Amino acid sequence: MDGVRKAINMQSEAKRLRALAPEYDPVRCDFDLGLANEMEREAQVLLIPEQPLQAGLGGEIIPPMKDGLPGLESVLQMPDLLDLEASVQRSNLIERAGVLELGIETAKDTRAQGSVQKMISHQMAAAHKRAMNLLAESQETKDVDVACKKARTAAKMMDAFSRAALTLQRLQTGASQVVQVQHVQVNGPAVIGMGGHQK
Repeated sequence: MDGVRKAINMQSEAKRLRALAPEYDPVRCDFDLGLANEMEREAQVLLIPEQPLQAGLGGEIIPPMKDGLPGLESVLQMPDLLDLEASVQRSNLIERAGVLELGIETAKDTRAQGSVQKMISHQMAAAHKRAMNLLAESQETKDVDVACKKARTAAKMMDAFSRAALTLQRLQTGASQVVQVQHVQVNGPAVIGMGGHQK
């Protein structure tokens, strides 16, 4: 993805030129601003894919065969090569964690939308796999202390899975925690009670 990196560098350099354009030297200022405009135009051209990108499982974009890249990325109305680069990085991470298929299936089944929801789904898949492996190892270990440690770690991973699932649900439903403050008079000073509910 050298083109993407080149485009990002060109956009950064264009911003630098705009910020440092010397107002005390009109000729140099115009030159720097013109150069910045040209770099931004070239960067935009580099970010336009040669052909439309197509979606695959889990709402991800399949990299073109000519790129020889694994991975998928979230679908946008006008996807560009930045989407593809993010997809490759995310897919490489779940592949290294050993949950490529499980991670994509989790994102698909939870109807994850956008990069944050997809990453949470991938984290859930990784936590699930690690928890199950630790439970199996704890049963196979003859050392009681080691077995207990593995079981406790597995429990923590399962708790992380559950919290991630709740976070994903809140993101998808827009639920928020509402704190209610109630003043109750009980034969003397007011008692303040606090309660919360999902909205």
